[in-house]
Amino acid sequence: VKIPKNYPEYTTRRVHVAEWVYGEKLAQSTADDVLDLVNVGVVTYLTQLLGEGFFHADPHPGNMIRTPDGQLCILDFGLMTEVTDDQKYGMIEAIVHLINRDYTDIGQDFKNLDFIPADVDVEPIIPALTRVFDAALAGGGAKSINFN
Repeated sequence: VKIPKNYPEYTTRRVHVAEWVYGEKLAQSTADDVLDLVNVGVVTYLTQLLGEGFFHADPHPGNMIRTPDGQLCILDFGLMTEVTDDQKYGMIEAIVHLINRDYTDIGQDFKNLDFIPADVDVEPIIPALTRVFDAALAGGGAKSINFN
């Protein structure tokens, strides 16, 4: 994995300056190793988030390129935040509950992660969470979800 060098002396609140890296967008690459690099990217983001406690808040396909020598390069670290141990464990718990389709516990996970205030009764939103997550897990990702 290639991470461009950051230049903090030229970076401001509105402009992030980093090393230029040549490559092609991963989503547009026809190289044989693209699926391997996608898997590397998933492991890298999860390691960064759950291992190191940093969250890259802009992980879209345009921020990942394949370098000419076959490395995955992750770009644009302008939107980052630190994640506490409690938040890391909360995300792991939410992922486990999502995989197990235990949506009642996801409501509590959202409270633990401060997505929902602690005093809110999550029971009324469990049916909506069930519909949203069942649609997402059925395939098609966010496109398949009716946000209404």
